[in-house]
Amino acid sequence: MPFIYVSEGFMMTSIWKQKKGLLSGMIIGMLLGVGGLIFISPPPGSGPQGTIATAGSTTVYPLSQIWATEFHQVFPSLTVQPHTGGSGLGQSLIGQALIDIGASSAYPNQAYIDANPSVEILPVSADALGIVVNQAVNGSLFKLDCDMAVAIFQRNVTTWDDFSTVFGVTIQQSGPIHLFVRSDASGTTATFAKWLETSDENANPNGADYEWLLGHEEALSFPAGANAVDGNPSVASGVETDQQAIGYVGLAFIGELVAADLYNPSNGEWITPSIANAVKAIPTNLTSPGQDIMNSEIAGAYPIARLLFYLVNKSHLSQNTITFVAWCLVQGQRYVSTVGYVPINGTAAQSYSLGMMSVLSPSI
Repeated sequence: MPFIYVSEGFMMTSIWKQKKGLLSGMIIGMLLGVGGLIFISPPPGSGPQGTIATAGSTTVYPLSQIWATEFHQVFPSLTVQPHTGGSGLGQSLIGQALIDIGASSAYPNQAYIDANPSVEILPVSADALGIVVNQAVNGSLFKLDCDMAVAIFQRNVTTWDDFSTVFGVTIQQSGPIHLFVRSDASGTTATFAKWLETSDENANPNGADYEWLLGHEEALSFPAGANAVDGNPSVASGVETDQQAIGYVGLAFIGELVAADLYNPSNGEWITPSIANAVKAIPTNLTSPGQDIMNSEIAGAYPIARLLFYLVNKSHLSQNTITFVAWCLVQGQRYVSTVGYVPINGTAAQSYSLGMMSVLSPSI
C-alpha cells in the first residue's frame, strides 16, 4: 500500500519505487502529537525527484507558493511550480489531466463533478471573504448586512449618499460608489455571490430588503458601471487607490484596507473577518467537502467562510503529488496563517482530506 494513514497516531508512510523498479527504502513519517509536528525528511541525495505543477485560484496561489518553498526545503529534489489563472482554469486543467494539482477557492458545481468523476476534491485550508472599502469611505469602522451588500454590488444603490439614506447609516464619503469586482472565472466571486443569495435571511429593520438576481457562477455579468479586474490583488489595489471604492477579496488580501464587519443572521452577531472567526465556522462533523459553512450558527462564526481546495486527478496521479498534498495537510498547516489563511489542522476538514488520501494510490 503506497500511502497509509493511521488516525490514532496521525501517521502517514510513503514508499517510493526507483526508476529501475526497486524500492528505494525511503520512508516518510508525519507524526502529530502533543509535542507538535515532526517530519522525517529523506537522507541527502535520496528520495523522490521531479516537478509538481499546480494552477488555478489566485486566492490559493500565495498558499501554494509558501508550501512550494517550504516543501522544497524538505525535499530538495522535488520542485513544486504554482501558477494562477483562476479557479475555473484550475478545475479545467486538472479535469483534462494537464497539471498535477488544480487549486480552487470554490467547491466545483455539480455539472463539473458529474463530468469529471476521476477528480478528487480535497480541502487543504480555509478562508474568509472580506468586503473592503477605501479609508476615505468610512475610516476604520464599516458594517454591512447582506441586504446592504446586495444593494451595492447589484447597483440598486449607486451613490454613498443614497446608501446612507436608504439604510440609515453614517458614511463619511459622498458621490458615486465605485465598485471593484472580478473579471476572471473566480471561486471568490462564486462564493461571494452564494452569500449574497442568502440576503433573504436578513430581517433589515428599515425594510430595505433586496434580492440577489445575478446568480453564483465563477464569472458573473455585473451591472454596467462596475470595474471588472483580474484577480484578488487587482481588486485590492483598485479599492486602495480609489477614495469612493468598495470591493470583495479573500482574507489574505485585505491588508491595510478597511474590512467591513458583517452580520451573521444565524447567530445574530456582527463579526470581524479574521482567521480565528473563520475557523469557528468549520463544523465538528464535515460529511462532504462541499458542505456549506456560510452563516454558521456557531457563536462567533464569520458569515462568509469557505474551504479552499486542491483537486487531483486519480487517473493522472503520481506518488510525488500524493506526498506533496499529504505534507500540505499536516506539516504544511503550520505555514497557513503566515500568509493570512485559516489552518484546518485539528478540524473535521483535515480529517476528511486525510481519510481520502488514505485510499489514493499512484496511477502514473
